[in-house]
Amino acid sequence: MFTVIGERINMTRKKIRDEVWNGNIAFIQNEASKQAKAGATHIDINAGGDPSKEVEDMRWLTRVVSEAIELPLVFDSANPLALAEGLKICPRPGTIINSVTGEKKRLTEILPLVKKYKTGVVALTMDDRGIPEDYEGRMRVARELVKVIEAEGISRDRIYLDPLVRPASTNPGQSRFVLEVIKDIRKQFPHIHITLGLSNISFGLPVRNNLNKVFLAMLVAAGCDGAVIDPTEAGMMNTLFSSRAALGLDEYGMDYIKAYRESRLK
Repeated sequence: MFTVIGERINMTRKKIRDEVWNGNIAFIQNEASKQAKAGATHIDINAGGDPSKEVEDMRWLTRVVSEAIELPLVFDSANPLALAEGLKICPRPGTIINSVTGEKKRLTEILPLVKKYKTGVVALTMDDRGIPEDYEGRMRVARELVKVIEAEGISRDRIYLDPLVRPASTNPGQSRFVLEVIKDIRKQFPHIHITLGLSNISFGLPVRNNLNKVFLAMLVAAGCDGAVIDPTEAGMMNTLFSSRAALGLDEYGMDYIKAYRESRLK
């Protein structure tokens, strides 16, 4: 299964931030519902519009979104208090914390929540030295993260490694080594999930949808089994279903056929 994490409910986006602070329940619930209808398997919640209000906003968002859909949530924050607030309200099976890094402080603060609530965890391939700028550095951090997280009794099938892609507009060529990182993570850690924020690749460029779809197909081919995406974006789920069917990852094209019958393929 490919983990489709719907990215739209993110309070760093002005429209979402304004609607949350205006208490517009119907708007936020519609954002959740339309992502679920489009094919999201999880809904990401980012309450980071104002750090001083993040815990309060996470509480409100979690209640509102969880009333609208039955999908597991992805709590997207570096604030352990905000994460704990969301998890207390909606600790559904399949819930994911987004994210930890190799930074000691983040690991110390967040892994106890992963253990307590038995969640999955997104692990970003960066550490106290920052984001490595080459293949070797990303793989080094990936291996260290797996070692540290496993040592806490968290099984590999609950780990979602994020190899971190940067914008093509400012980091030309880096996507090539990121794809190699994905391939080698898949070889070395076959039971670990691999996910990343897809739209980072197109940041700062026009007609972003074109780049997002092409890169998604590349990610699937490299071995990625999840992504933070906008499933309502034109052609996005078409690309995902088509890529998986063409590569033999969707046995007999059953998911592709099901999506077609449900009018989710255009």
